Amino acid sequence: MKVVDGSYLRFSGIGKSFPGVRALDGIDFGVREGSIHALIGENGAGKSTLLKILGGIHPPSEGSVYVDGAAQRLAGVGAALRSGIAVIHQELQLVSELSVAENLYLGHLPARLGLVRRRQLYAAARAQLERIGETIDPSVKLGRLSIAQRQMVEIAKALAQGAKVLALDEPTSSLSDREVQRLFEILEELKARGHVILYVSHRLEEVFRVCDAVTVLRDGRLVRSFDSLAG
Repeated sequence: MKVVDGSYLRFSGIGKSFPGVRALDGIDFGVREGSIHALIGENGAGKSTLLKILGGIHPPSEGSVYVDGAAQRLAGVGAALRSGIAVIHQELQLVSELSVAENLYLGHLPARLGLVRRRQLYAAARAQLERIGETIDPSVKLGRLSIAQRQMVEIAKALAQGAKVLALDEPTSSLSDREVQRLFEILEELKARGHVILYVSHRLEEVFRVCDAVTVLRDGRLVRSFDSLAG
């Protein structure tokens, strides 16, 4: 089934039930290509559950997720990535003991006869980091980086895996004002390239500063979507 409504990413009638709990009920909204769309709501509103459905961690009880008009079967994180979707959680999914480059290509390390080709690995990682304007040394252990730098590595990793849809869960919670500004610059660059960004935050000043549209959830239900925050 294909749906054409002007949205690149669409949640259609998404519901999710856990034993004794109705976490989401009838969530229906779309996100345009080349836009930053905020998802806001109080704790328990259902934001995290919706992100876990998008990222393939939880299957929906009802409804479908559409990408570029086509329904997706997001049966696991790998399936979500194959659909061009990456979710960047507050707890970053990186390995501190590995290098930046190894984190970027974990599971896809260039090798010959079982030996990792370091020069090729570092060159590829450097190119991915440069795509978002970062000059982090790809040979450095991830554990030596700041939280902001690790977040940039996570974004670069998502792009290296072919993600067009990026969902960020409270990405500024541990960042300084200067680091927040740098993150926003990168998000604007990705938006200009046509990426679809779902931005989860409780900080309304950030939403009005960087987002084009917003959807409000409360108690697992959609309150309202605003297609434009202009003016």
